[in-house]
Amino acid sequence: MTLRLSFAAYSDIGKIRDKNEDMVYISSDLRFAVVADGMGGHSAGEVASNIAISSFVETLTKMNSGQIVIPKDFLPEMSKTERKLLMAADYANYSIYKLAQENAMYRSMGTTLSGVLIEGNEAYVIHIGDTRLYLLRMDVLTQLTTDHSLAAEHIKRGLLTKVQAEKSAVQNVLTRAMGIKKDVEFDILQFTIMPGDILFLCSDGVNKGLSDEEIKQYLQKADKTSPSKVCKALVRKANDNDGKDNISAVIIKVMPEPGYWALKWARFKKMFFSF
Repeated sequence: MTLRLSFAAYSDIGKIRDKNEDMVYISSDLRFAVVADGMGGHSAGEVASNIAISSFVETLTKMNSGQIVIPKDFLPEMSKTERKLLMAADYANYSIYKLAQENAMYRSMGTTLSGVLIEGNEAYVIHIGDTRLYLLRMDVLTQLTTDHSLAAEHIKRGLLTKVQAEKSAVQNVLTRAMGIKKDVEFDILQFTIMPGDILFLCSDGVNKGLSDEEIKQYLQKADKTSPSKVCKALVRKANDNDGKDNISAVIIKVMPEPGYWALKWARFKKMFFSF
């Protein structure tokens, strides 16, 4: 059974930035969503995040159509979908790195990236940096990605609490990002989705303006109203509370195909009411 997905995205420049270096992309055809948060001076962050997503999506599309074939010796121990995501990510990373090396204006540019691809009932996640993927399931909010940042390292070592880290001077220091090196390490995750799940991708501008509990309260509303309205309201609230960074968010609402609950009820009756 293929679950239906409802996608929504919204991005805001914030209160003090001259440009929006965040990039978001959603596609119901690809069943894919991604958020990238660029960094670097002279518009380099905007360029890096743009290249990251455009190159990633182009490569993914060409692999789906057979125009690009994954080499047999490319990470053969992984699943086909994981290999596909990592190959697209490697292409995108090299595109950013190559431009940065060729043009002094872009020498320091890089970007974070968190994306999720859904095939059947499985979600596959590609991640680097401090953009995040959350899962809201049965009113429990879980951060699925790990921040690649100095603040996260300090939390892990017990030097800071999570609350302290959110306000720390090292909050924006990344330990991993795309484009900084020719070869970078991406995290890849896989989990099964189910009807009622809410997947939430965001740049760190959201976390600067909203606590996890506040994010949860907004996402809970997506069950009864449109994800688009919730996404926009959540970003605007984060901007009102902070607004010192660009703010971007994507919501993916997982819904059953028509007749799903009828089938569940029929199976329940057969199991418990047959004599």
